[in-house]
Amino acid sequence: MGRLRTAAKFFTWGLLLGLLLAPASGQELRRRMVRWIMSQIETCATQLRERLSGTMS
Repeated sequence: MGRLRTAAKFFTWGLLLGLLLAPASGQELRRRMVRWIMSQIETCATQLRERLSGTMS
């Protein structure tokens, strides 16, 4: 649980710094963030599926 909290903390700080220092327009930044978040969700879902199918087999 501690690792999750640490990861969440670094993610939050990185997001805030990225928003403050981003050279792109607001609309482009939001578009990039949505793409990145969706790719992270897809990656996590794929890893979870692989873990679950590995334990089911």
